[in-house]
Amino acid sequence: MIDHCDQPLAIRPARPEDLHRIAWLEESSFKDSWPYDLLAYELTHPRALVLLAEWEGEPAAGYASFRHVAGEAEILRLAVDPAVRRHGIARALVDRGLDSLRERRVLTCHLEVRMDNEAAIAFYRALGFARTGRRRSYYRDGEDALILSLGL
Repeated sequence: MIDHCDQPLAIRPARPEDLHRIAWLEESSFKDSWPYDLLAYELTHPRALVLLAEWEGEPAAGYASFRHVAGEAEILRLAVDPAVRRHGIARALVDRGLDSLRERRVLTCHLEVRMDNEAAIAFYRALGFARTGRRRSYYRDGEDALILSLGL
């Protein structure tokens, strides 16, 4: 693996040609990954914001998917290549996404996270998200989800 410390990480809108890499990031990050067709649909949805993080000349290191309507948004997916986690990629994706949502006059952003995903909960709390609810049996395996929210 290349040391990327001296290269700037670019965050850009995802394009249809990124779909295979997004699907790989999904499968590498979630035990309940989204199917290819749903990911393809998300790239064309008028209220979706799908961002990709990459270093020049390298496969995408991560992606984030947001959905917004009527002043509210949700982070639907956030995935980073396991080989380059803990390098600020997730933070860069979320920061850019939240900035884009603010430009669209979104007032609040929500997300669901598995109750046992302590690393993700700590990550989102460090960004200012706070617990606002719980969804019982939210995931296919019956696990509950925490609802976290952030005022923008």
